Amino acid sequence: MPASEVQPVTLSGERLQVTALFYDIVGSVELITRLDPELVATIQRSLHNEAISAIQKFGGTVQQLQGDGGCAYFGIPTPQEDAAECAVNAALDLIARCKRLQHGQGERLKVRIGIATSMVVVAATRGTSLPGQIEVIGIAPALAARIQADAAPNSVVVADPTYRLTRGAFEFERLGEHLPKGFSEPVGLWRATAHKPIADRFSASRRVHAPLIGREKELEFCRQHWALAGERKGRLVAIHGEAGIGKSRLVAELRNDMSASVHVIVLQCKPRGDIRPLHPFLDHLEHELGAAAGGTELYARVHAYLRSQQLDVSEEGAEAIASLYRQHIGVPASVDLGLAAEDNRVRSQNAMLRLLCGRTHPCLIVIEDFHWADSLTAAVVQRLPAAIGALPILAVVTVRDETGVDGIEGANVFSLPLSHLDADATSQLCQSIWGADAPNDLAAFVHERSDGVPLFAEQLTCLLMETSDKQTPSSSSIDWNQALPAGGILSLQDLVAARLSTLGPLRRLAQVAATIGREFDLDLLGLLVDSEALALPLEQAVRQLVRAGIFSAGSTEAEATYRFRHVLIQEAAYGSLLKAERRQLQAHIIQLVTTGAVPPLTDDLLAWHYEQAERPLDAARCAIRAAAGCIARSAMIEADRLLNFAQRQLEQMAPDIAHDLQLDLLSARGPVAAALFGRGSPQASAVYDQGVALCGTSAAQDRARWFPLYWGWWFTAPSYEAQRARSDIIVRDLETTADPEVRLQSLHCAWATNFDAGRHGYCLDCIKAGLALYNEHRARLGGFRYGGHDAKVCGLGERALALWFTGDEAGSAHAMKQALDWAERLAHPDSVFHALDYAVGLSRYRHDLHGAISVAERMRAIAEERVLPGGRAKAKLFGGWARALLGDEKQGLAEFNEGFALQRDIGTEENLPIYQDMEAELLAQAGEFDEALAIVDRAIAGSGQSGQVFWLPELHRRRSRLRHALGASAEEAAADLHRAIQLAESHAATALVARARADLGQLGLADVPPP
Repeated sequence: MPASEVQPVTLSGERLQVTALFYDIVGSVELITRLDPELVATIQRSLHNEAISAIQKFGGTVQQLQGDGGCAYFGIPTPQEDAAECAVNAALDLIARCKRLQHGQGERLKVRIGIATSMVVVAATRGTSLPGQIEVIGIAPALAARIQADAAPNSVVVADPTYRLTRGAFEFERLGEHLPKGFSEPVGLWRATAHKPIADRFSASRRVHAPLIGREKELEFCRQHWALAGERKGRLVAIHGEAGIGKSRLVAELRNDMSASVHVIVLQCKPRGDIRPLHPFLDHLEHELGAAAGGTELYARVHAYLRSQQLDVSEEGAEAIASLYRQHIGVPASVDLGLAAEDNRVRSQNAMLRLLCGRTHPCLIVIEDFHWADSLTAAVVQRLPAAIGALPILAVVTVRDETGVDGIEGANVFSLPLSHLDADATSQLCQSIWGADAPNDLAAFVHERSDGVPLFAEQLTCLLMETSDKQTPSSSSIDWNQALPAGGILSLQDLVAARLSTLGPLRRLAQVAATIGREFDLDLLGLLVDSEALALPLEQAVRQLVRAGIFSAGSTEAEATYRFRHVLIQEAAYGSLLKAERRQLQAHIIQLVTTGAVPPLTDDLLAWHYEQAERPLDAARCAIRAAAGCIARSAMIEADRLLNFAQRQLEQMAPDIAHDLQLDLLSARGPVAAALFGRGSPQASAVYDQGVALCGTSAAQDRARWFPLYWGWWFTAPSYEAQRARSDIIVRDLETTADPEVRLQSLHCAWATNFDAGRHGYCLDCIKAGLALYNEHRARLGGFRYGGHDAKVCGLGERALALWFTGDEAGSAHAMKQALDWAERLAHPDSVFHALDYAVGLSRYRHDLHGAISVAERMRAIAEERVLPGGRAKAKLFGGWARALLGDEKQGLAEFNEGFALQRDIGTEENLPIYQDMEAELLAQAGEFDEALAIVDRAIAGSGQSGQVFWLPELHRRRSRLRHALGASAEEAAADLHRAIQLAESHAATALVARARADLGQLGLADVPPP
């Protein structure tokens, strides 16, 4: 291999934002043709010297000089916050120098300059045959070289990114869009014409360390509300302000005021935590409990903790908290695909409120960084003001934007905005950091540059301390811009990068820690970092970074966990690594976790590591598992985000490789779409349609694995008729599966929809076959995931209804008792309610008014306790109907109408023909026959369209009686009764046949022949 060839080596470097400057002498070829080469060399050398001087004056690094031009970089080897601004300054200075430069022939030199900014890879060239000390790979060098050719003599042309970074400092003239050679898209170009006064502002940050300064009024505000809370007048104070404004610092000072007896709960919302439902509460609980075992020991530890804290939590609440915590720490949990999302959501919220508000002694609750809260956490905090109103609790919520707490309302909610520091406060802050000998003009410079944001002021002061000569007399005038390694500050991200650049070998430690995440374990960090490169023990190095404000330690010395002070610090450190090195480190972390060398990570965090390691299949698998945990807690928004992440990973894979995971993803996405957009929504239907179609490409024996897709496809059918047809397909496709639970649930679909279709005989056959497959242990393990209730309760309840229709009164009563008894034995609230739902329906069919009232009262109690809007609606519907018919017409009708309105709000058409018939019956009792007839007409038409026809014979019977009451002809009234008999006989509904025949006699229509 020729020596001149570049050897492939592993890059050792960083990713940085760099500004490249290329300059070229105008007319250099013409000079060579007219002048002596020695004179040309002298001219070029003079210009290069001026260029080097101008570039170095503004902190740039000359990378290469070649003939009539050269290139330089701003931002390396030391990161510069205002690299782009420095480059433009150097360019304008170089042009000014050229105008002053004159050679012996009386001719002036002119240059063209091009400047571009981009993210680049900066790699060391040691060990390679490449020239120079570093290699810069990225768009900026190539683009700067291209656009300088488009510049007019003695002008500076910059690309659009550089313009956006510097337009506050310079006047520009727009040159329009140009397509440089070799580029696929045009680039916006601008000509820098002059300086203008600049007022740099930092974008965002957070405090690292410093005394509390300039917040005396705000602290007193918090103290006053704490005093009122002590009088059992619970308060919530929302402290809002931009990043770095001092929200957490203010809260820390408030905590310092409190006695040791005050119980403090700190809930930390975290970046990427919005895909971990209730993570602030459960992280806090995990911290309190420490490492907990699974199974019964876990539940015992949770119960013991609640007792030790003297929390007023019911047994049911304690079980809910333990269950949520069990899922949070990764103990496998069944996923409820029953779409009972609101019920589970409210149950989770109630559990967390009990965890917070179960104390009777003074308590401070701090919810940090609420802008990162997941939706369930946000819902809990929105309910917090009402929950603490009569308790000795002060809740403090910190959030960046006031609009982030819009949903938190109440008379005991107060807002506390934090403003920027004034010049005097900034001066005090600088002196507290630098000391009494702080230079006179330091505070003015820091205040101007920081704009009074405490973190900016603190970080800038610290940076100046690290990089300037503190021996300079305080009376001397110091050029603070030159004292900075970057010359100026434009953004927090760049500010942090500049701070990291001063850390020496410790910078590498911060970079490696950043690959773990915002929080990291010291043991894991020790396995990743090269301890020899640190030149000091790991613990000592980490403590130095804590003192430098990069890390913060755990709350106790016994904890070996640390975290970056701010997520932007972690992101800056992580972003400075080469992608190749990131992948290597992420792969190492994954290996350590998967081999058990370090404690396991949560699925969502592991998914991120896999993504960064460019292992999309594993990333998708972890994200789907994390989404399943969210679904189990009814945190559908968070689940949706995780599934979107998983989908992006799978899109990188070939379809045959991702086939099974795609089905897993669709299985999870179905209930999420149904919960977010509605059971019959196009979004939910599309998911299940796609899933069932993809199942069709699987081997028959594999289809049972994807039964949740079949079940969701059935559940989200657009009509009852479509649902019945789909249930037939499901039974057929899965009848040979070896999984008895899947066969049972396929029959579960079939008996439910065939009852609605009036196919009572087939319904009873499906129930018999399904219950023969039922296993109590398997059912409990499955968590009643299909429909949210136990299949045996459902089968027995459906049998009770079908037997009544077919004329077996005794069998019906027996089956109904079995359903209720079995539900009570299981002690599963949703299954108990499901059994009562059947019982109240049976009371309606039998016209047992007292029985309907009794069952409705039980339903109402459960619905109110568990916040079930659908349950409250049914209790009011049936209870109000029965009371009205028993004589309490005004109260009963009002109750019925309220229940019907609730039912319409829910939006389901389940049992709608029954409710419409009940409404018509009540109107008829009140003598409003015309309105009742109109309702029945609509019910008959709607039943035919939806396929929910089991009650259609009764609707025709009702219409016959109404028409008779309105004076219709005997033929017209009899036609409906004959139609009722015909339909009931086709359904084998003996009970309904008997009713219609009885009406023929009662109305004197027995002799009227069928039409």
